[in-house]
Amino acid sequence: MMKNKLVAAGCGLLLSLSSIAVFAQSLSDAMKDGLQTMASEQLNADLEVSELQVNSLTNGLTANKVRLATRVDELSEPENQLLLAKQLVLTGDWQALGSSRVDISKIAVSDAQLTVSYYGTGRSNLHEFLKQMSDMKVQKVNSVPLRWQVDEWVMENVTINLFDKGEPILSVHVDELALTDLQSMQNPNAQVRELLWPILDQVVEQVRSGNSSLQVDSMALSRFLLREAMAF
Repeated sequence: MMKNKLVAAGCGLLLSLSSIAVFAQSLSDAMKDGLQTMASEQLNADLEVSELQVNSLTNGLTANKVRLATRVDELSEPENQLLLAKQLVLTGDWQALGSSRVDISKIAVSDAQLTVSYYGTGRSNLHEFLKQMSDMKVQKVNSVPLRWQVDEWVMENVTINLFDKGEPILSVHVDELALTDLQSMQNPNAQVRELLWPILDQVVEQVRSGNSSLQVDSMALSRFLLREAMAF
């Protein structure tokens, strides 16, 4: 009798674990579909994710082989390819996605390529994407703005490409890029400056020191920096 109970308990445990696995997979698939729909309908962007895993115990969301492309009419391929990443890990209250307030403690991106493409003064695919992020609404109640905050955003092993009016002017590798306290209330111009300008300052110094590993059009970069600096 005891043996039968143990077998029954074991079978019950296996069924429970199987049910949890199926639920987690269903949740992951639903989350993946929801994020891709949100990107298309609210961010005017194309989001592709090879695999998405949800961990409800750690409030973690892991996306593998991520591609995010903007739809700026003034840009052509590959200038609209905003982000390519081997992996993106999001930690925080992702379960609040769909509510009016989303707080994310950390976004970690690894083995990535970030392409920032300017098509006018103070206008780029990154500006457009951040503007769309700031203008997001809660889907169920379109009149209610979505407020979001990211405490920390870290990119590791990232290559940053810079285009200006269709011309590639810079490609630089950065071991780590960290930003803090990003939120929907910020001005997109301020967010872009916070992201790009420290990197561009480093690039200018490396150009002056004769770093031969940089891929940079020095004259085009100087004209770009002067134009953008005078605009603000």
